[in-house]
Amino acid sequence: MKQLEHLLLVDDDPTTNFFNKHLVGKVRAFKHIHEASNGKEALEIIKEMNVKGTQPDMILLDINMPIMDGFEFLDNYSVLDESMKSSVVICMLTTSLAKEDLERSKKYAVLDDYIDKPLYEAKILELIEKHFG
Repeated sequence: MKQLEHLLLVDDDPTTNFFNKHLVGKVRAFKHIHEASNGKEALEIIKEMNVKGTQPDMILLDINMPIMDGFEFLDNYSVLDESMKSSVVICMLTTSLAKEDLERSKKYAVLDDYIDKPLYEAKILELIEKHFG
């Protein structure tokens, strides 16, 4: 498996971010792991990365967060300049069992996947294989 450069974890729960960071580190799938506690912070990180000439390879995005939730992030992300989002894989990672959330997620062309928490090794490897083959 080839190692990717940048993963952006977007979740307001520090325990979830810690766990996911540890798990992703264990499979050595990404060289750099960035964390944001809401969608607004995630957009700022993406813009900072763009200034440095890079972008996340993958974003794991929670739905329910304060300040800016996952759907608000997708609304804002969708209108960003193409240079900030071309070839970025976005996976909504959620505990939400609400059918409305799944249906709503299908309306976003920028969203590549919708998966249930918790994340585990096989799921990370499967996502990478599916989207980066």
